[in-house]
This record gives sequence, C-alpha cells and structure tokens, in this order.
Amino acid sequence: MSGFSFAESPVSAIAAPLVVTLPGPGSEVVRWGERHTSRVPARSRRLFDPVPEKPLTLHDSWWIVAAAALVAASALVVAVWIAVHLRVDPVLHQAGLFVHLASLALGFGGVLMADYLVLRWLAGRSTFADAVQSANRLHAPIWAGLAGLIASGCVLEPNLDSPLTRTKLVLVLLLTLNGLQAGILGRRLTDFTTAPLPNRLLGWAAVTGVVSQICWWGAIFIGFWNAEH
Repeated sequence: MSGFSFAESPVSAIAAPLVVTLPGPGSEVVRWGERHTSRVPARSRRLFDPVPEKPLTLHDSWWIVAAAALVAASALVVAVWIAVHLRVDPVLHQAGLFVHLASLALGFGGVLMADYLVLRWLAGRSTFADAVQSANRLHAPIWAGLAGLIASGCVLEPNLDSPLTRTKLVLVLLLTLNGLQAGILGRRLTDFTTAPLPNRLLGWAAVTGVVSQICWWGAIFIGFWNAEH
C-alpha cells in the first residue's frame, strides 16, 4: 500500500505487534497489540474519577471560620449603624417587635432542643450518634433565629448609650462566634459516634454549651429589662 509501511516480527507473525507508519510530514508510528506502559496523568485520571472532589464548606477549616466571623462582625456593625440612622414609625416598630419575638422563639427554641438531646444522651435514653445527628439538624433554625433577631433589632430603636444595650451587643457577637466554632465541633463529634469520646472534645462541647446558654439568657434578660424600663 502506498505511503504506509508495515513491520512484523520474524519470530511469530500472529503474536507480534503490527506497526504502521502514517504518511505525511509529521509521520506517526501506530502500534497494535502492545500493552501501554505509560502512566495516565493525574489530571486525566480525575476526568474519569466516579467520585468528584468535595468542595470546601464553612466548617472545613479554621481559616474559613475566621473569615465568616469577620463577615458576621461586619454585619453586626452595619446593623448598629442602621439602627442609629433609621427613622422608625410605630407600625414598623410593631412589625419589628413581632419578628424579634418570633426569631427569639425560633433560635432559642432550637438551642434548648439541642441541649435536651444532649441531656437525653447523658441520661442513657439515646445513643450519642442520634444526639449528634439530631442536634446538627437544628443549626439552620438556630442561625435563622439569630439572623432575624439582629435584623429586627435595627427597627426597635435600641438605646446605644445604655451600658446594658452595649453588653447585649457583645453577647450577640460572642453568641455568633460561639456558633461558628460549634460547627467545627459538631464535625469532630461525628467522627466519634462509634468510638469513645475523648475528654478534650467532651470539655470543648461543655464549654460551648455553657457559653451559648450565658449569651442567650443574658441577651433575653437585657432585652426584657430595657423593654420594661
């Protein structure tokens, strides 16, 4: 055949590979019957990987949590600025109060439910895996309630000259930061649902729960005191 060259092994024409040289200025040699010994590049293997790489989430790194904390603190500062410069009529104030109370019920109710699940595990009425998985499902309503409290607080005309109001803002900031690091704690706890819980994680969880309760109850008390006085 014109333009093609074939080469066969003189030992065995059946078992030997078939070599074809393609015509043209950039001649290429194609072989049939030989096993490829070159390794497939890692980038090419990823194209055929049946399990895609998992993207980073909020609680995969302390750096991501620190960035989220910075964003949360900035949002709280923006909320305070809006509360100072916004003129609120009575209708908007009443609507904001309703949202504030509903958000309190949603967020703080989720916190109390999570603590109740932990108490059930401590009492031996549920497994640790069930307690952790159920508590992790409560993160969404808790964060929704906290966001609603901050947003609705912008229209409640807080007295920022009061030391109690400033203390409440600090408690809200601590509550937010505590919730962000609690996400990493929950991720670590899921690794020990079938293994003994280390004392380090147990102490970490206890401190997180105590800080959460202090911040929630302190903010509720200050809000009630300011409403009455």
